[in-house]
Amino acid sequence: MTSPGLPDKPLRIVDAAAMRALAHPLKWTLMDVLLTEETATSTRCAELTGESQANCSFHLRQLARYGLVEEAPSTSKKERPWRLTTVDQSWSRVQPDPARTEAVAELERVFVQHEFATLLRWVRTASAYGDDWQRASMRAGAIAWLTTDELAGLRDQIEELMLTYRDRVTDPDKRPAGSRLVRLFSAAYPLPEDGRRTPG
Repeated sequence: MTSPGLPDKPLRIVDAAAMRALAHPLKWTLMDVLLTEETATSTRCAELTGESQANCSFHLRQLARYGLVEEAPSTSKKERPWRLTTVDQSWSRVQPDPARTEAVAELERVFVQHEFATLLRWVRTASAYGDDWQRASMRAGAIAWLTTDELAGLRDQIEELMLTYRDRVTDPDKRPAGSRLVRLFSAAYPLPEDGRRTPG
């Protein structure tokens, strides 16, 4: 039976309460589980994350409250599975009031920590993926003198490139043989004017 794939409904996070709810690492881990499993019960999430079933259930319900997951159709009467409502969550770093500014700052911190934890897991386990995947993978860094307009233009180009294969996430029939889920992550930001590279 062909998998139904995942939904392609972008969700813009604008509510401070939703931002605060998302500023928890387990929620991002649970969304990762649902991304790969497509549907999963809180019990299955607990097995894969090492968290308790009750903790997974609580955070899944919170994700549902803010429209990020929903209960999936099921014939089981014991436990309902969950599924993502979107694979595209976004928010603005610039907010109109102090409450949302504080909330989005914490959300950004948790999101970036989750991304780098995922990257470090790849670094630790890369040898298990085989030589072809190791050669094909990438990590890169560069510096450039840019204006804000140039940086925004570069951001738009990178985002467009990263969406090249987006339809394969939502339509399993478009996934070629031998493909697997790959995480794409990019970042571009101004450096401190005093040359420091660490917080201070």
